[in-house]
Amino acid sequence: MIHCICNNINTAAVDKAAACGAKSADQVQSHCGKAFNCGQCRESIEDRLALLSVNPAQLEAAE
Repeated sequence: MIHCICNNINTAAVDKAAACGAKSADQVQSHCGKAFNCGQCRESIEDRLALLSVNPAQLEAAE
């Protein structure tokens, strides 16, 4: 799934950033070497980070 159309950040990129310690959408963008343009992706990225923080093993198995 593409979370950020402006910067082409997908679920794999969010997951990788989270695995490296990103805990917010700003940190995900920074990890990817990007910055927010329109900001519409913020909620989607934050939702993915929240899911990863609850049960990362289950999400890996489902994908």
